[in-house]
Amino acid sequence: MFPSIGALTREGLFIELVNRKINEHAAISIMSPLNRDIKNYLSESNKQENIKQYNRNIVVREIAKSQRIKSTILIVDKKFLLTVELNDDSKQTFREASGLSTYSTSKPTVSSYLSIFNSLWDQTELYHNLRTANEKLVESEQLEREFINTAAHELRTPTQAITGYIELDDELLDHLIKLENKLEPQELERLHKKLFEHHESISRNATRLENLINNLLDVARIDSNQKDLIMLHKEKIDLVKEIKDLLNFHLDQKLKGKNIKINFINDTLLNEQYWIHADRSRLNQILNNLIDNAIKFSKNSGTLDILIYETDAIQENETRRIRNLKIKSAQSNQDESEHVYIAISDSGRGISPSILPRLFEKFNTDSNVGTGLGLYISKKLVEAMGGKIWAFNNNDGIGSTFVFSLPLSTKDRTTEKDSS
Repeated sequence: MFPSIGALTREGLFIELVNRKINEHAAISIMSPLNRDIKNYLSESNKQENIKQYNRNIVVREIAKSQRIKSTILIVDKKFLLTVELNDDSKQTFREASGLSTYSTSKPTVSSYLSIFNSLWDQTELYHNLRTANEKLVESEQLEREFINTAAHELRTPTQAITGYIELDDELLDHLIKLENKLEPQELERLHKKLFEHHESISRNATRLENLINNLLDVARIDSNQKDLIMLHKEKIDLVKEIKDLLNFHLDQKLKGKNIKINFINDTLLNEQYWIHADRSRLNQILNNLIDNAIKFSKNSGTLDILIYETDAIQENETRRIRNLKIKSAQSNQDESEHVYIAISDSGRGISPSILPRLFEKFNTDSNVGTGLGLYISKKLVEAMGGKIWAFNNNDGIGSTFVFSLPLSTKDRTTEKDSS
């Protein structure tokens, strides 16, 4: 136990002792106020080659420095005891910094100090656990407050839009009913056009509101830890057809609005079928969320790359901007031959370094719009269907790539020609 980093490192005396004990394969526990990484310092000072083994033999825990108690260096094992008073930590040499020292090989004395050390060691573990739990609690409370504020805003925005347009329509309909026979054809056409525009806005905001409510319900079901609350109806699905339908019917307006070009990296993708075993509605929920995010974060007139592949089918010339997919490291627990991989790459600003480590956690968002629930739900749904999901920033510095896997319905893919 050291009262400061200086007490540990001064003149290398204790470092030499630590190294000698490590060479004897001893396990060492160190307590000290940490004003730098002691383990790194010890490994840097050690000249042996097996640094990993060296670090495994040392456990370091932090203790609070008390000014009311005289600082003391304590070294104790089952054979001997050494205590050294630290009089002046500003001194450079051990002799100048130290005061009274005590050395003992008395078994009762050694056992007493060993008991004291172990008691303090257990307290540091308790303190560390409490501090970690408190930090997580504070972070959780902050995230929940931010989520409540964000959710309230997200709920209020479409609700106000729906209410506002209904009020406008009430006025227009009242005007139309009272004066329908007296209105000129051009004015009548203008009113009909306005009513249609308002209907489109109401429908769009109602869908947005429904999606938000469904997300909140999904999170509640997931967090309840009751797997049966999210029912999965798995079936054999043509993945290519689902993606094409989603792009053509549900996301077409968003793509046209930002003039985003879809680039299918697989040259023969449009003529292929990838049969997977999944829940159709949940698959569309995942695809819609990932592709919608890619559209949202892509620049106007940008590109959105989609790649579907099996592990042994991917070639370097197929990847273009999508590099280093890290399939094996991310999918080490999967049978790669029985999964298909879907990569979606945007041309936006990429994932913020502060967001990336917590990307698939709840309430985590890098956007002023949204609740930060979509990726969390997508991850849970992908895993529930037997797959994995991960993401990274592209090597060329343009945009990011999301990759997820799902079980194949059959090991071999078939082309439309083969099935006809």
